[in-house]
Amino acid sequence: MPHARKTPAKVAAKVSSRSSGTSTGRSARPAAGKATGKATRPAAATTSASSTTTTTTTTATTGEQIAKQLGQAILEGQHPVGERVGEQAVAEMFAVSRGPVRDALRILERQGLIEIQARRGARVRHLSHNEVADIFNVRGVLLGLAVRYLSCDPDKSGLAEVDPRLAQLRRLAGQKKPSLLDFAQATGRVAMGLLAACGSPKVLQATYRDLPHDALWRMLWVKPSPPDYESSARRTATYEDYARLLEKIRASDADGAELLMRKIMTNTRDEVLQYLGLMHEADADAFRRLAF
Repeated sequence: MPHARKTPAKVAAKVSSRSSGTSTGRSARPAAGKATGKATRPAAATTSASSTTTTTTTTATTGEQIAKQLGQAILEGQHPVGERVGEQAVAEMFAVSRGPVRDALRILERQGLIEIQARRGARVRHLSHNEVADIFNVRGVLLGLAVRYLSCDPDKSGLAEVDPRLAQLRRLAGQKKPSLLDFAQATGRVAMGLLAACGSPKVLQATYRDLPHDALWRMLWVKPSPPDYESSARRTATYEDYARLLEKIRASDADGAELLMRKIMTNTRDEVLQYLGLMHEADADAFRRLAF
């Protein structure tokens, strides 16, 4: 007999039970069938950079909740690149119809975590080095435009929302051994604050969020030694760059702010590409670094 359709609240309870295990302390049951080839492990406390930079007050749909659970498993490295994500098996795992599962897969495709191909279904995807370079280049263009807008706008009141985010980044930079994940997420919150403050949520913010940040996050932060912000000097320099950036914005130095924002992004891009280049033979096209 087919499973009864679940409401978002029921799926949320099911997701919660999979994360916390049973009352006897055992972990959640494995996924049914061959949805992804592995059981879904309890979700870790860590989340992606893009998902922690915004706060939502609306109730998540069934598809969104399924996407969050499956996406977390992919980000934790539980499912290798190329592994198939079957609609029917995922539907059975969450006891829902295939409609919400299709919604979830489309969300994961937008996040860059899976690739959906006609007649072949959905599979966990891998970002090429060229795509990694493109993500940082597009980030730099969007953020560069945002800080230019902020610099040219006589009303700087929107920066009041960015200041506490910068203060949090300063506190983490001052710690001897901060969580690198926390620091990376703090930089993301500063960037999202700048995008929000520039007053273009329907264009710049939406475009920025559509970039495959989560797929990039999976490549970098599932590793034992992620490349970003390992040294105290690197963390301090990052905070100082953002602090100078806000100074330039408040001084209405549009050219200086945009150049510095692009410098922040290109420095991170080149550091990440160098790290990935040490792990793989393939590398990004040289012109992708020179064009931006």
